[in-house]
Amino acid sequence: MIELTQIGAQLIFIGVVFFLVGLIQGALIPAVKNSRMALSGHMTAVQCGMALAIFGIIWSLVVLPLFLEAFVAYGSALGFILIWLGITVASVTGASKALPIAGAGFSATVTSELTVKIMVRSGSLLSLIACTLLAFGLLSILG
Repeated sequence: MIELTQIGAQLIFIGVVFFLVGLIQGALIPAVKNSRMALSGHMTAVQCGMALAIFGIIWSLVVLPLFLEAFVAYGSALGFILIWLGITVASVTGASKALPIAGAGFSATVTSELTVKIMVRSGSLLSLIACTLLAFGLLSILG
């Protein structure tokens, strides 16, 4: 049976707020330097917000040691937010090296490029580790 836990409720709240931020960002796409990158940021926020809300709903099914449970919950949220923030900074500054497809034809200062690269790469690694651990934490539902 699925029941709502405190961490689950927090993940649902973070996810819904993140989803809302994505909707607002969608309305602002024409106002930035690279609208293609802004569309990527919008989609990232909406999709990651939904993922976090789903994580919150199923959280009572996750079986992990307490310290790993906190890392998975908040690590996935932080990782997703870092990816979104990096993409959003790239859309405003024109940074393109970390995301060459959406950034094609744009460039930015060395500082902006490095900032985006650090945010996107660290967010990607953090969310990959957290979601892998989440999958292992859900193995118990298979029987």
